[in-house]
Amino acid sequence: MFSKGKIIAAAALALAVNSAMAADSVDVKVIGTIVPTACTPALAGGNTIDYGTIKASNIAPDDYTVLPKKLVNFTITCDAPAKVALKTIDAKSDSLVRPIGKTILTVGVDDSTPMQGLGMNGTQKIGAYRMLLSAVSVDGGTPVKYLLSKDNGASWLKPLYVWLSPGSIATVGTLDGDNAPLAFTTLNGTFQLQAAINKGSELDLTKAVHLDGMSTIELYYL
Repeated sequence: MFSKGKIIAAAALALAVNSAMAADSVDVKVIGTIVPTACTPALAGGNTIDYGTIKASNIAPDDYTVLPKKLVNFTITCDAPAKVALKTIDAKSDSLVRPIGKTILTVGVDDSTPMQGLGMNGTQKIGAYRMLLSAVSVDGGTPVKYLLSKDNGASWLKPLYVWLSPGSIATVGTLDGDNAPLAFTTLNGTFQLQAAINKGSELDLTKAVHLDGMSTIELYYL
């Protein structure tokens, strides 16, 4: 599910008291971002990627079970040219279990592979998924290259793949230019997503197990 495109302002209020005394002061923090333009993200078909009903008999008891790949088209529309990156937040990071040794979206998984959690079944970790950015073009079909930053835009890399995962932001640049973000009005692309279920021996498959992954993809104005 996408988050709102921009933050106008937010206020945080903290007040601490105990049974003996109350604090005689309070801190008020006011934050926000003013941007020259506004952008709106949208996923085709809604914000839910549904794997439907999966038979428990199809879950391997002593291995990870890789589910089919899903493709979702998305757009970002701005009211004027803007440099915008995608920032991913995993709301279920505590449930992550990496299917080490499996191939997810054509790449083998190891203990450092960026993935997101599929939620908990009681105290049991259900699995994980990963998201890949692909087939991106801007402003009517202009081809671009992918850019990735692990320091909030201070520097940019040109990766072979762009995984949408916490700890980095992703955007696009011109094919022939340096590794600098490109301003665009409209961006079209595809999210590829693939999930893997934990070993059946780690789950209670005598009852329904509900996949519960949740990622927030924010627009990060550069």
